[in-house]
Amino acid sequence: MITSNAIQRTVHIHFGDQTATAFFIDVDNRQYLVTAKHVICGIGSDGNISIFHNNTWKDICAKLVGHGPEEVDISVLALPHRIASEDLTLPPDTAGLTIGQDAYFLGFPFGLFGEIGDINNHYPLPFVKKGVVSCFEHNQYGLHRIFLDGNNNPGFSGGPVVFNPPGSHDIKVAGVISGYRHENQPVFDGTNALPLSTRHNTGIIISYGIGYATSIAKGNPIGPL
Repeated sequence: MITSNAIQRTVHIHFGDQTATAFFIDVDNRQYLVTAKHVICGIGSDGNISIFHNNTWKDICAKLVGHGPEEVDISVLALPHRIASEDLTLPPDTAGLTIGQDAYFLGFPFGLFGEIGDINNHYPLPFVKKGVVSCFEHNQYGLHRIFLDGNNNPGFSGGPVVFNPPGSHDIKVAGVISGYRHENQPVFDGTNALPLSTRHNTGIIISYGIGYATSIAKGNPIGPL
């Protein structure tokens, strides 16, 4: 079951020519907006992003807190003021995540969303999809990459991977959706292979551990209190 803390902390964003997903976490009592690095590539130290609210895109000034190192597809932003409620925290923690358990990811595939008005403070309702924790890697930041077995779509990039620790109904965020592994497959005309190929979604979803985001926030604590 996905609780209101995950839903109300997930937002639909626009930057450049891309729409995607982002979500809020609190680190040392400061609030930060987390998304995928490839979504806001080129934002600079200060820049505007747009957040969809009340059926319109609203520009907001964002300060870059930091990007994930090298290939790590995570970026952290600080906004001028808090947006997500302090009462609905989404703990960034991978403790209890196990191979083979269900996990969920939230976002806005192809820019689609639901609308429930006051119930979600006039923010769009994200889609929720489920996958199985298929594999993960550890490093000094905790979990490096978390692989899910599921069906990802464009637009989920930057969205949170959330889970229930065993024996608990609480929701925690473990990672940030980066994308999915694709494979080029040949196109046939009957039994004849054509000089064409098509990209096939393999069902392997790639996300990066939330420990990168918390480390970035702790290293540059500029989020609003």
